[in-house]
Amino acid sequence: MATSAGSIDANVLLRLLLNDVPEQHRAVQKLFETNTGQFVIADTAIIEMVFVLERYYKFTRAQINEAVEGLMSLVGITCDRELFAHALSLFVRHPSLSFEDCCLSIYAKLNAAMPLWTFDKKLANQAPNTKLVPAKS
Repeated sequence: MATSAGSIDANVLLRLLLNDVPEQHRAVQKLFETNTGQFVIADTAIIEMVFVLERYYKFTRAQINEAVEGLMSLVGITCDRELFAHALSLFVRHPSLSFEDCCLSIYAKLNAAMPLWTFDKKLANQAPNTKLVPAKS
């Protein structure tokens, strides 16, 4: 197993992807160049990054998919690639579902913890592995 170079938060990921703050972008690049270990990216950081890209930067779902796939292709990054590959696919196919909900649905499947119980009818109707909590009679 490769040694860890630490973790990276959503803000650092955004600077790396967007290059909207050139000084910070260069700092992140240098961080990658000077560390030989793997940077561990928490699920929360990627989910937060997607939220910001969609809501603040107005990226389309296709652009978000491309950005996250590009990030996951970096050799120096360790993240839950399987979760995000499947969640991104669901996210692109179902424009009314949030990325968070897509991740929850896929997480349930990958961890053999199905169904994902919800009160969200839209989620239950569009995402696999989900069921509505039965209404009390």
